[in-house]
Parts: sequence; C-alpha cells; structure tokens
Amino acid sequence: MDRTSEDVLVIGGGIAGLTVALGLAKEGWRPWLIEKEDRLGGHAAAYVCKAVEGECQRCGACLVDLALKEHASEARIKTLVNAAIERITPSGSGHLAALETPDGLVEQPFRAVVLCHGFTPFDPRSRTNLGYGRVPNIMTGHELEAMLKVTGRVLRPSDGAVPRQMAFVQCVGSRNARLGHPYCSQVCCGYALRMARQIKNRLPETDLTCFYMDIQTYGKDFPDVWPGLGGEIRFVREIPGDYFSLEGDRVGVLVETGDAVEELSFDLLVLSVGMAPSPDQDRFCEWLNAPVGAEGFLRSDPDSGVFVAGSAAGPMSIVDSIAHARAAVRDVAGFLEGRK
Repeated sequence: MDRTSEDVLVIGGGIAGLTVALGLAKEGWRPWLIEKEDRLGGHAAAYVCKAVEGECQRCGACLVDLALKEHASEARIKTLVNAAIERITPSGSGHLAALETPDGLVEQPFRAVVLCHGFTPFDPRSRTNLGYGRVPNIMTGHELEAMLKVTGRVLRPSDGAVPRQMAFVQCVGSRNARLGHPYCSQVCCGYALRMARQIKNRLPETDLTCFYMDIQTYGKDFPDVWPGLGGEIRFVREIPGDYFSLEGDRVGVLVETGDAVEELSFDLLVLSVGMAPSPDQDRFCEWLNAPVGAEGFLRSDPDSGVFVAGSAAGPMSIVDSIAHARAAVRDVAGFLEGRK
C-alpha cells in the first residue's frame, strides 16, 4: 500500500528515528525524517564494536551501521539533514511544521509526530570536583568510544602514550538527586565493562580499575561473563570524592577504602557519564504539550498523534532503543489507520 507523504514527521535521525522511519516505510507510509546535524546515526554512530577476539559482546553498535545502510536504499523516506524545526502548531486533525532546511523554509502538515530527539550526555564540567577539563587525561566514555572507533587505539590525550593503568568511574551524572538525575542511566555499566574487556584484550599489561555503586546487568549472558571480569578488572565499590593532577600527568583520586581514605593514581581515567534529557524537548513540550515522565523524559500522547521513541523516552541501550522504536511504529500505524 502506498500512503501519502504528509502522514508522519520523525524528529531525530539517531537509531530510534531511523528504526521508526524504516518501519513506517515498510508499512507503505512515506515519513519525513528530520535531523539537525549534518549526518544520521546520532550518538550511537560514534560507538565502536566491542567484540573480543571475534566474539560479539552484544553492544549493538553494528546495528546502527545496518540501519544506515538500509536507510540509504529506502526511497519512501524523505530525509532532511542540517534541518531545524522552527515551530509546530496544531492544524486541523494534525500538526503544521515549519522546517528550516538548506533549501529554505518549508511548511508541511503531518497527521502524527514521532519524537526521537534522543538524549544529551551529562556534562562533567558541571561538577568541578570531577576534574574534567582541568586535570589532564580525564575523558568521558563517549570520548573513549570515539577514539576507539576512529583510531582503534587507547592513548593518553596529553602525550599520546599508551596507558598502563586505567580506571572507569561509574554513575557520573546519574543516581544523584541533587543534580535532578535520581535515576540509573542503565547503559553506563554495559559500555564501560565492554570497553574494559576489549582494552584488556588489546593491551593485556594494562591494569584496569572500576569504581562503582553497584553493577547493572547488560545482557542475558551477564551471569556467565561476570565471574571472569574479576580476573581482568579490579572492582572498587566506592566513587572517588576528588580528582587531581599528579607528576607525569597522572590522574590522582581520593577514595574511601574501608575506614581509610586512600590516594590512587592512573595514567588515564574514564568518566562513565549518564544520559540526561535533551534540551530540545522543552520546545516539544511547548509546541505539542508532550507529557513529561517522572524521570524528566517525554511520554507519548497517542490521542493527539504525538509519540516518543528511543532514549527521548528515557535512558536505554541501542538494542532497547530499537525495540522501543519498533513498538512505536505499531502505535503510530494504528493511529494513522484509526485503530487503537
């Protein structure tokens, strides 16, 4: 069945937006996919495959590449990159969107809108004690992902040396009510431990430490993987309280171990930053009256033709974002066909 092009506006070209657009296209609809950046894929496009000696760790990074390839051959999707949404207003039984595109302003009616604008990584600069931007060789997990994706190597930013002692700090910007983020970001343990396993495989002599509150499982195979991690990674169930620079651009931390405060140091320290709501969602709340959930992320309002998919609805992994987006496709199709 061939539908019209004025049915669905999909906002955001990350893995959720790609999944929604592809799913609707397969159902015969002709969605518009709008992305503000100059490329599709979102944050996940920068994530590296974390297979160890050819064994898949189920990180989901390869699924983004597959979605991008499938999108490139799907003619039913009208895709606009470098496009900004100027406004969305009610119009008849749907919504009128004003889109600023490289070719100028376009006004287009849509029966439904799917918000796939994703998340924003927590900015560690907002907590000065973390030392990010002040202490050399402190980086975020997202930056480490990008480094591995582009170069295939782990190097200290200060001098390009291979680190011999590395640490991951979990729950940075998550599970903290004072920051307004009392929730668990769900993905941080998974990406940190997967990266740690890959680094240990590539650099067996590197000592790895993980500072954590508690470890969240990251797949059905986790109970089988967890016992072996203790032999590869030192786990410290405490979050450092201070971060500082030491001689040789080493990163020092203070951490409580038992009844004492211990000073530890590393060549490279990685902050596993959590997922926060995208600042874009404030406009969508204003324009579409999209409801906000308890964790600060958006919720769908099917009665008004507004749907939310992927991490715009809350912290979730690549695999979970795809599943959530596929469920949204069913809901959107049901709305467009006039069924619940």
